[in-house]
Amino acid sequence: MATGLAVAGLLAVGLAMAGSRPMDRAHGWHGGPKMPFLSQLNLSEDQKTQVKAIFDEEHAKIAPLAEKGMEARHALGEAIHAPTFDESAVRAAAAQAAIVESDLAVERARLASKIRGVLTPDQQKQMDTLRQQSLQRMHQRSDEDRGDWHEDPADSENDQ
Repeated sequence: MATGLAVAGLLAVGLAMAGSRPMDRAHGWHGGPKMPFLSQLNLSEDQKTQVKAIFDEEHAKIAPLAEKGMEARHALGEAIHAPTFDESAVRAAAAQAAIVESDLAVERARLASKIRGVLTPDQQKQMDTLRQQSLQRMHQRSDEDRGDWHEDPADSENDQ
């Protein structure tokens, strides 16, 4: 279940990034930076047609939610960094962002389920493997980026 949701998340982010461009233009079947695995699954022409139809159908639902999500996260950031602390404003903005993220997660899961339904069992396994590799790279980069996060700022000043 978690695998499907994460794959759906990757698909949805890529779909949202693609905007209204058709799948056969711009990034083509490479799918852009968040969907590179599509080109590695060796989809048949029939599968490509089906996947494109699924993306076209789901784009109408996901793109507006992705936009609302960005707006909700922006509003939350504004509430968090407001000059004066207002707990109720932060809670309201966080609640709104959570609602939008929940709706988006459902649509991502729906998209992933539909895409998986087009794939053969071998392609599904390959997609799961590619997804795991991608997550491992992401966690590794995240761990590397966090390396200095817990250091004492005074230590940094002494290094200069």
